[in-house]
Amino acid sequence: MNGWLISLGLTLEAGGLAALFTDLPSLQALSAYLTAHALATLVFTLVCLPLLPASYRRKLVLAGLFLFTLQFAMPVIGSIGVFAGILLPLRLPRSEQHNPWQETHIPELPYRPMDMDDQLGFSDGGLREVLREASSSEKRLKALLASRQLTDQEAVDILKEALKDPSDDIRLLAYSMLEQKEKQLATRAQELKKLLDNPDHPDRHRVTRRLAHTWWEIAYLGLAQGGLKQYYLENARHLLIQLTGAKSFHNDWRLLGRIELALGHTEAANKAFEASLANGASPELIYPYLAEVAFLTRDFQSVRFHLANCSRFGPSAPVKELMEGWL
Repeated sequence: MNGWLISLGLTLEAGGLAALFTDLPSLQALSAYLTAHALATLVFTLVCLPLLPASYRRKLVLAGLFLFTLQFAMPVIGSIGVFAGILLPLRLPRSEQHNPWQETHIPELPYRPMDMDDQLGFSDGGLREVLREASSSEKRLKALLASRQLTDQEAVDILKEALKDPSDDIRLLAYSMLEQKEKQLATRAQELKKLLDNPDHPDRHRVTRRLAHTWWEIAYLGLAQGGLKQYYLENARHLLIQLTGAKSFHNDWRLLGRIELALGHTEAANKAFEASLANGASPELIYPYLAEVAFLTRDFQSVRFHLANCSRFGPSAPVKELMEGWL
């Protein structure tokens, strides 16, 4: 069918061209040519339409009008141009395949160990080293911002180190981040105190415990100093004495012992740790604190005794270092 249509189109195109060279008047010859050329163009358009990709055939009328106009406007070479310049490239496969890989820039904080001179080390020690040694304020600023991914205890140590930085911007940012952490904990404490003000609260023991932990956390992280730290510790101690007097949970006794140690009450701390053991606390959690109490009271024999007991329970890395020095 397509062969017959192509032959018909070529015949019409040739007849139209022949009419231009006859003895007919110019207007008649031009009319004859345009009629034959229009018919030939229509035939070639009908041939081209089925060859178009499916996406082009969805709007068949517009596609046909475009092909007809293009071929009619360029006699003879129009049809050749359509076949060679439009249809042929559409039917051929793409010369470039889609690349499934996407290039990404190297992250500023590395995912593997790198040279400290070139990249920041994403760890407590690494960030601290950058703050101390890096000459670029931009690197020190990035190290400060990276501290947000650390634990609160590690982050606070980094922020305190940044308070000594020679750059005003870094010192101000470190101070702002420290203040924000303290404000978050203080706000949480105020909310818990409001709950305790309600005498009908269904779970006053749990709220009291959370409040004591919050006061302790502010002091333990070093967000408060001097008299304010003493105030937080005393508040936490008072709440824990209430809790241990009502119900003896070993975790409450253990925290009370740590607070007594922070306040310098070694005898009270020792009693609290002993009570924690008596109420079911894991010995590996309590023996290091008992060794600390013994050290503060200059009972070095007891220090060795408690550290030796730790060896039976798979001590943590810091305790192992202590054991290596004492045993």
